[in-house]
Amino acid sequence: MDDDPRKQPDKQPGRGRRLARPGLALSPLPKPRQQPAIKVESERELLLMARDLKARVADDPEFSVLLLANPVLALKAYGIELSPAMADHVLRSLRHPPQLRSRRAELEASLEKTLGEVPRPTDPAWLAKLVFQTRKLAPRDLKGLSPAYGPEIFDKAIARLNEARPAPTSRYPGVRRLQVTQRLAVAPTKPALRRLDLGAPVPASKPANDLPKTLSLEEAWFYKGDPVVADAVELGQIVRRAIPFRTPDEFRKLQSGELVDVFRAFVRKVGVKDTKRAPPNKRAT
Repeated sequence: MDDDPRKQPDKQPGRGRRLARPGLALSPLPKPRQQPAIKVESERELLLMARDLKARVADDPEFSVLLLANPVLALKAYGIELSPAMADHVLRSLRHPPQLRSRRAELEASLEKTLGEVPRPTDPAWLAKLVFQTRKLAPRDLKGLSPAYGPEIFDKAIARLNEARPAPTSRYPGVRRLQVTQRLAVAPTKPALRRLDLGAPVPASKPANDLPKTLSLEEAWFYKGDPVVADAVELGQIVRRAIPFRTPDEFRKLQSGELVDVFRAFVRKVGVKDTKRAPPNKRAT
């Protein structure tokens, strides 16, 4: 028997197969069988749709994994078509928790009213135009500068644990030649956009000679003294934190097995929670 691991066949997906292997592909997911179409145009219909979806997923459970890739496209494959307004509502609701969802809507409405256009803070060219043309801010030399970031979630926990540690004691009499210290730490992480500190002061910088044609959100942070730019940076931060859903082309490739992500490789099916039918509206007496 050949023990050379390089010659051993790959394991099945979900049982240790390496996703980084070039050319990795899975078998296509069969499309759900055709069923009567269900139109969803209101939140009430969306809630009541869960019972029908549960039954349809039970008939074709394998395809349900694509609900994680793009719920609107997957629902359509199951014969449940959302109106444009409801499709937008579903995607927005799933992309953020309620607090961020509300703040995003507030910032989008405010910026659109101020600028007269839909804000696109994750577009570097749009952001540069906002800062240097619309708000007419002077370019700054940001070479060697870095924006401020808030602490990681585990930083406070580590500080708490270090404070709770008992002081080291000498178990044996005599003088210890080597000083013993106790310390708990983790390896430093790359600064994440979600930790960008919008309340921290901006460090001093020199004027720049050239006008940048693009700006990243991290670079736009240095111009947040302007309230409109500050709102744009915060909105961009929220948008970038959203759960990404697959485009129609990516969705098709996932279904065919040409594209493999962690859900497609390891998840076998998605369960659907049933909902009780809402009672009929009672007339006021």
